[in-house]
Amino acid sequence: MTLSRRALLGTAGAALATSAQAQAQRLNIGFILVGPVGDYGWSYQHDQGRRKMMDAVGADRIASSVVESVAPPDFDRVVTQLQRNGARLIFTTSFTYFQATQRAAQRMGNVRFESATGTAPGPNMAVYDGRFYEGRYIQGVVAARKSRSKTIGYVAAFPIPEVIHGINTLMRGAWSVDPAMKVRVVWANTWFDPPKEADAARALIDQGCDVLCQHTDSPAPLQLAEQRGIHAFGQASDMTRFAPRAHLFSSIDEWGDYYTQRARAMLDNSWRPTDTWEGLKGGMLRLSAFTNMTPEEQAEAARIRDAIAAGTLHPFDGPIVRQDGTTVIPAGQRLTDEQIKSMNYFYRGIDVAIP
Repeated sequence: MTLSRRALLGTAGAALATSAQAQAQRLNIGFILVGPVGDYGWSYQHDQGRRKMMDAVGADRIASSVVESVAPPDFDRVVTQLQRNGARLIFTTSFTYFQATQRAAQRMGNVRFESATGTAPGPNMAVYDGRFYEGRYIQGVVAARKSRSKTIGYVAAFPIPEVIHGINTLMRGAWSVDPAMKVRVVWANTWFDPPKEADAARALIDQGCDVLCQHTDSPAPLQLAEQRGIHAFGQASDMTRFAPRAHLFSSIDEWGDYYTQRARAMLDNSWRPTDTWEGLKGGMLRLSAFTNMTPEEQAEAARIRDAIAAGTLHPFDGPIVRQDGTTVIPAGQRLTDEQIKSMNYFYRGIDVAIP
């Protein structure tokens, strides 16, 4: 049987209408990134999580869009545009955006927000974070085994609690091996700026640091460590390939499962403004393969990793003493999550002041 032209047009129109309806019914999700996807660190890893979410849930049910390298002054414009484009769930992936996300959530009651490393949820805003300090503790242990100068260098972004407690945890790990270890810090005052990160790393090496850690997003400090013949750790993603002779291990952020869960919660109307903080046990943090380490060093790092995941070792057990010698908590006590998240002091043994 041959269909008439009118029937064919009707069939095509119906198909287009069905396609448009399906498009409209998909959940639209937005991501605001503090750096470029190509930083091969923090923002790269968030985008990898988005891709995993898309694969797991399916492009027939969700759509996603990414805005990279959003400076804080541009946040309101970007989030407004995402809302106008139909986004009903928006992930803001930096503590830099936390207060701006709170304000956006208050004025956009029909949108659900997720603030990475935010400190408090709201009626339509969840917060989520990884217990990255767990990896820092293991870095401290490994660095103390590797360092001949007994001085670890730390390229830090900004003096905010998540950076401060990471530095403190590194110190605790190093001291568990050798109480004579010192940590020096240079503030890069950026999350992603490879030349600035390299300059900070260079200053630390020139001060005698022979193992580098970082809380910035590019491989630049690791690459400089390779050039200068010392060891270093990767940040956020597996950076082994950028410095095959210097790299010890990377602490890897894993966001894919969380993003998948939250997208599905939106689809089945079970989304709630949760406060999520997971680490090695929950799978939001994992370590890359250990490289440039002896079998004994690898075994020790694996043992500590497994103990932290099992809860038999906690990096914030007392005693904890400030730089000025005052005791925060004595032996037998442990910092609460709230105390860790609001940390604004350095431990004794860290050779820098908080700006």
